[in-house]
Amino acid sequence: MISIRTACLPLAIGIAAAVAHASEPLRWQPLPALPDALGVAGPFVGIHDGAVIVAGGANFPVAPGEDRWTVPKRWQQAVWVLPRDGSGWLAAAPLPRPRAGGAVASIPAGVVCIGGDDGTTAVATVTLLRWDPGTGQVVARELPPLPHPLTACAAAALGSVVYVAGGQRGTALDGATAAFLRLDCRPLDRGVPAGELHWEALPDVPGGPRALPVVVARGSGAVHVISGRRSMAGGAAAAIEALVDHWEFDAARVAADPGSGWIRRAPLPQPAMAGSAVAAGAAHIVVVSGDDGALWERTAILRDAHPGFTPRALAYGAAADRWTSLAAPPVNQLATPAVPVTDGFILVSGEVKPRHRSPAAWRVSIDTDALPVP
Repeated sequence: MISIRTACLPLAIGIAAAVAHASEPLRWQPLPALPDALGVAGPFVGIHDGAVIVAGGANFPVAPGEDRWTVPKRWQQAVWVLPRDGSGWLAAAPLPRPRAGGAVASIPAGVVCIGGDDGTTAVATVTLLRWDPGTGQVVARELPPLPHPLTACAAAALGSVVYVAGGQRGTALDGATAAFLRLDCRPLDRGVPAGELHWEALPDVPGGPRALPVVVARGSGAVHVISGRRSMAGGAAAAIEALVDHWEFDAARVAADPGSGWIRRAPLPQPAMAGSAVAAGAAHIVVVSGDDGALWERTAILRDAHPGFTPRALAYGAAADRWTSLAAPPVNQLATPAVPVTDGFILVSGEVKPRHRSPAAWRVSIDTDALPVP
């Protein structure tokens, strides 16, 4: 029997009382839908030179008369680009192999696509995708691979420094890790060959192993690792533990003392597995998607009658160490990253309920003045 447990840390005590409603600071505007009518989950999505790049992902192509719940998942290798003018999606050269479920971060040098899997094998591959508006092409460049294969992980960037947290060493959840890795890509801006970069293992995420976490960078030196899931200790093979814990990594602090760097922060009021988040100014984080696991045990029974993942949005104020609920967004497209842009973020495709994706794309602006006091 499938079962799920929400992991609540001591800081969860009283958190419900701390969650309040604020004036709506998020404004959702549709962009042209992804040309793949099914949409994809687990794509690499980022922005370079003003262009949105979407690569890979996975979905469930269903022929007329077929049962969505018996067809196999198909991993994709298509690459799509939405140029700066937003006029429409362009097809680019595909990835060398189908790939989904990895981590992604946008840096000045391009979109860093990290790990992932093809449904059979997790990979350590790291690829930098760059948009060349002159040729209308996406240029791929290999960066140093991860120290080990990793999928179901997440990443964020502080400038040109990329951080990766959690994930699985293989395609099974019991291979989840607490890994926290860093790749300093600043030398690329100086013309240093990519081969001279190297991955650095940092102190593990203190909350333990997790897959599908939310990872977001804030300010000049903070990286937050939030939620995720892992196999339930002593549980059945299909049992999961849905996490609500929240950890902040202080890059400056760990530079002074390599054994430190992690600070426990207020947990989420509910899990946000496979969710996405962005920083809103230096003082806030906004979580805009994720699965709370409420219907996990009933998925096989509900099948296509599943109502979809509940749309929720939360704002975190760093100074008060407090979460505030925002008005529900129009959608909950999880398993796709929120890509930071000026005054907001872009969200493309993703999963809306089990085995269902959406091709919808959004440009969301954030009114930081309407966010709760941090």
